Amino acid sequence: MIELPGRLALLRTVWLLAAALLAATVLPRFVVAPDLVVLVVVAVALRAGATVGALTGLAAGWLVDLVPPGGLPLGATGLMYAVIGAAIGLAQSSFRVSALLPALSAGAASAVIQVVRAGLTIYQGRAVDWPVAAATVVCTAVVGALLVPPLIHWERRLAQRGLV
Repeated sequence: MIELPGRLALLRTVWLLAAALLAATVLPRFVVAPDLVVLVVVAVALRAGATVGALTGLAAGWLVDLVPPGGLPLGATGLMYAVIGAAIGLAQSSFRVSALLPALSAGAASAVIQVVRAGLTIYQGRAVDWPVAAATVVCTAVVGALLVPPLIHWERRLAQRGLV
């Protein structure tokens, strides 16, 4: 079921903007930082399913590409996040609800992103810092275990109140 744009879509947009701005301004000061944007995509995909997860991932990836410093060619991050949103949205219907699902989903999504970024870095002829990439995956999984359940809860509450 595809949800119509409403307050929930506005809330998701605010979450994505906040995550992208934090990732571009505050988190670069740290050597290892979680991927906050993918956590929003994971939360939406776990709550709303594959279609909404893919569309949210596409929008999130475009946002990441457009917020400086960017990095990948325009659209590559959008495609990567869309696939992650669709895959997690499909996976949520296959697995029983578990307290580990948000952490595992965030860790898997972060691992895929780090592998793709490492592949592109190697293709460009630069060295990959594997310990930092691995620490980023772990950090994203831990923060995902803490942040994704409240995001899903807020979305569920808004949907129950008819604010979608």
